[in-house]
Amino acid sequence: MNTSTRLSSRSLAVLGAAILCSLLTACGQPLASEKKTLNQQQADQRAEEHIQRAVAAVFTPPPRLERQLFITLECEDPTDLGPKGRVQVARGYWVRDLPKERNREYLDKLYEYWTRNGYRVLEDDRADPNSPALFVEHNDDGFRMSLQANFQGDLTISATSPCIWPTGEPT
Repeated sequence: MNTSTRLSSRSLAVLGAAILCSLLTACGQPLASEKKTLNQQQADQRAEEHIQRAVAAVFTPPPRLERQLFITLECEDPTDLGPKGRVQVARGYWVRDLPKERNREYLDKLYEYWTRNGYRVLEDDRADPNSPALFVEHNDDGFRMSLQANFQGDLTISATSPCIWPTGEPT
C-alpha cells in the first residue's frame, strides 16, 4: 500500500468517525432529550401565555374563555425519540360569546397572526364546512396551538407543550 492510499484510507476513517460521533453523541454534547427543559409549572404558564396573546391579537371585544381541558400527559411517543419520563402539558378553552357566523374570520385572523409571529402551519382546515380548524407550532419553543370549531360552531383554542421533564431536569 502506498502513502497516498494510506492517507485516503485514514482520511475516510477520520471522516467516518466524525460522522458517527455527531450522529450518536454530538461529540460529547448532551442529546436534546438530556438537556434541561421548562418544568411543568413553567410549561403551563407558557401555554397560557400563547393562548392569551392569540386571543388578545384577534378577538375584539375579548371573548369569555371557559376552561375546557387542563391536563398533563406522558410523552409516549416523543418526536425526538427521547427517553420516557417526560410529559406534555395541554390547556384548552371554549371561546364563548362570539357570533358563530364569524368563525371563518377568526380563523383567518389567527392564521395571519400566527404566521407573522413565529408559528408555522401544521394543518390548515379553515375551509372545512363542518369543522374548520387551524393547527400551528411555534418555531422557537415548540408549543403547538389550535383553533377549532365543532359541528355546532363552538370554538376551542388550545396550546400543548413539547415534551418536557416535570422538574425541568432529566430524571
